[in-house]
Amino acid sequence: MKAVIVYRSHSGVTRGYGEEIGRFLTGHGVAAQVVSVGECDFASLAEADYLFLGCWTSGMFFVMQHPDEPWLAFVRDMPATPRPKAALFTTYKFATGSQFRKMRAALGDKTAAPNLELKSRNGRLSAADKLALEHFVQSDA
Repeated sequence: MKAVIVYRSHSGVTRGYGEEIGRFLTGHGVAAQVVSVGECDFASLAEADYLFLGCWTSGMFFVMQHPDEPWLAFVRDMPATPRPKAALFTTYKFATGSQFRKMRAALGDKTAAPNLELKSRNGRLSAADKLALEHFVQSDA
């Protein structure tokens, strides 16, 4: 099994969260590639079994949360990749609010419907995140 974890990070926290997801998946037998939106080779997405798309939460503290423009540009340019099982992740300071809804809207039908959403304030995987990730990959085993 192969996972591609694509992130957009503002201060490095989202990058770190993506890397933690990658290490966890690797430890569970999934070959994980962690790459920024600016470095992602679209061809690698078609070869993946799992696709994780992550972005930091931009907005005004408690309202108007949204993915930032470089993440949105990546999604606009991304070819349709319906094969991999999709997941979303984000990091935030105060609240995620409408972040996941807006990420889903931007994706439209370019991916399989994401059925996992992970969020973190500090870029670390929580115990709940780990359980969700285990379920996410084991449901295909």
